[in-house]
This record gives sequence, C-alpha cells and structure tokens, in this order.
Amino acid sequence: MTPLPEPTDIIEAGGEALPVKGADWLQVVDGHAWTTVGVDVALRLDRASGSESARVSTDGPVCTAMDQGFGSLWLAVCTHPGALVRLDPTSGKVLARIALPDLEVMEEGSVASGEGFVWVVTLGRERTVVKVDPTTDTVVARLPVEVGVAAARAGEGALWLTNPQDGVLTRRNVATSALEATIPTGKGARFFAVGLGAVWVQNNVDGTVTRVDPATNRVVTTITVDSGPVQGGDLAVGGGFVWARVSDALVAKIDPATNTVVARYGPKSGSGSVAADADAVWISAHDVDLVYRLPLP
Repeated sequence: MTPLPEPTDIIEAGGEALPVKGADWLQVVDGHAWTTVGVDVALRLDRASGSESARVSTDGPVCTAMDQGFGSLWLAVCTHPGALVRLDPTSGKVLARIALPDLEVMEEGSVASGEGFVWVVTLGRERTVVKVDPTTDTVVARLPVEVGVAAARAGEGALWLTNPQDGVLTRRNVATSALEATIPTGKGARFFAVGLGAVWVQNNVDGTVTRVDPATNRVVTTITVDSGPVQGGDLAVGGGFVWARVSDALVAKIDPATNTVVARYGPKSGSGSVAADADAVWISAHDVDLVYRLPLP
C-alpha cells in the first residue's frame, strides 16, 4: 500500500480558519459556503471574505448533508415528522417547506438533488426514499428500500444510495425506481458524491474511498484516505479533485487522473463536513467551532 502523504498545515498552505460556532454541514452554492449551526440555523459565508452574509432559520435541526439544484439549496430537517426545506441561495428566503407526514429524516446521510427530482432517505414503519417534484414542491412517490440505506445522491442518469450496514452502493432507475445494480464498496459506506464521471463512496470503517464507474456499475479502485476508521466524515467533488473529510487530518485530496491521494491537510480537528467548487475547498470542524477555507489555484 502506498503511504499516505503527511498532512500539510492548511494555514501554511494558504488557507484561513474562520470562527463559526457549531459549524457542521457544508454546501457551496455560487461560490458561497452554506453551513448549518446550532439546532435551527443555516449561515451563508461570503466567498471572498468568509464573513457571514446571510442567516436563515430552518425551523428545526438539519441532521444530514445538504444538496443544491433547481436554483435552490435543499436541507432535510429532523423534526417529528420530518421536512424538506427549500432555500433561495441568493436571497436566503425559504421558498418551501415540504412536510414528510409520518416520516423522520435519516440522520447522517444526504439529500439528493438531480435527475429531475429531489430525494431524501426517511424512517418510519420501513426505510423509504421520498421523491419530491421541484416544479410543484410536492412528494410524488415513496420508495421502500433496504433497511440499511442511509444516503442518497443523483447523477449520471441514476439515483444512487449507500448502505453502510451492508457496505454497498445501489443504483436505481430514476423513472421507475427499479433496482438496477448493487455494488460492493467497503465497510461503513455512507457519505458519497457523484462527479468527474464517477461515483465516489467513503467507507468509514475502512478509511477508504471507492471509485465506481457508472457506465459499467463496477468498482474501478479503492483508495486509502485515513490511517484508521473515519469518525463522521464527508465527501465532495470540486475543483477537479475529490475531497474526503477524514479523522487523522482535516481532509484528503484525491486526483481522479491517478486515483491517488496527492495531498492531505491538517490539523486534525475532530469531525465535520467538506464542500468544494473551482475556487475553494471548505472544511468544517464543529468540535473546535471553525470553518477552514483553502483557495484553489
């Protein structure tokens, strides 16, 4: 196994540390970073200064990763019952609050926005994925899924779901919801992202990231990103790279051209989230109330 690069201090690499008390989930929209804080607040951090430029009440705790799409930021709120909140990322206005009757949002997963719909994994009498039409802001279907399913993402012509209990990624048809493939990835497969022509799955127990080819539904390779298991974790694609939020450092940078970790940044700062675009990678560390921003060349 190729040794992991020693972490470079993110400040020495040109990054900055922004004090944001309780910062957790991150999502970049139009260059600005949105992060959830406390029990019912989402903040927008300015792309240039990193200062707070909007503060929005979500009317409940956000307990799973956000997504963007259809001109909106989508957040799943873990109230009882749950709800999907749609925000205008420019004005910060709540555009819709879509109730999920009799259902609770699955914690520590992700919302999926893409392929014409928005999707969120829910709990109830059975594990389901709720399908929302963004043109009407209404629930149009409930899809029963395997009991271990935790997170959803959409792209490359499919709905993708991770199952950390079974260590697999599943592919479902967007129109019919039919199961099209079950792909073994690794132990604790949970957070993931679709981008750069692949599906990237973080396997928390293994401390690895698996690359899946959506054209063949097969594993291309599995890449070690941490010296041990990842506690919490997160994954993002941006700036031409894949970014894994890890535990023995802040983040690992994967080059998709070589499928290798080409850099890691520290300091080790507990758990949090990661988001990236062409301009910067943002990493939260809620244990120490910081959001790190590293500009990309």
